Amino acid sequence: MTSLRSEVHERSTTIKKLRERSSYYESLETTILLLKEDLEEPNKQNKKLLQALAKQENKALELRHQLEEGRKAEENMKKQYRGKEEQLQVEVNILKYNLEEKDKLLRFQDSTKILDDILSSQRSPAIKTGLGFHESIEGESSSENKTRNSNAQSEILNKEMRGQSHQQLKK
Repeated sequence: MTSLRSEVHERSTTIKKLRERSSYYESLETTILLLKEDLEEPNKQNKKLLQALAKQENKALELRHQLEEGRKAEENMKKQYRGKEEQLQVEVNILKYNLEEKDKLLRFQDSTKILDDILSSQRSPAIKTGLGFHESIEGESSSENKTRNSNAQSEILNKEMRGQSHQQLKK
């Protein structure tokens, strides 16, 4: 019976140890469950932060893409501006040249007009009528002199009239 008692005692000790271990394992399992619960909230926050980070990275990529597009658009606009500027500069140079040519022609036209006016308004230095002189030829009677003077004056008036009409035609 001793052997039986010793066997029962051993088994009872073993059962006690097994219960203690079981209790220890249960407490470990409870601790593990509590730790898992404690980790769930930080894990949720971690996931939210990772999602926010991913969104920010996507936004940063989008902004970089927009920046590149803006730079390309700026370069295109600069090229267009330079091309338009060169085109307008050429046009300005052509207009300046045309203006200089017109100025030259106008100076010549004004000079020609002035010269024509001077030439048309001049009288022969031999004609002294209207300055207090009377033309008379020796041996003429005063009536012949008057007739010749009136004919000379008519010719002068006709010449002057022709000169004025000639000037009006040029204008």
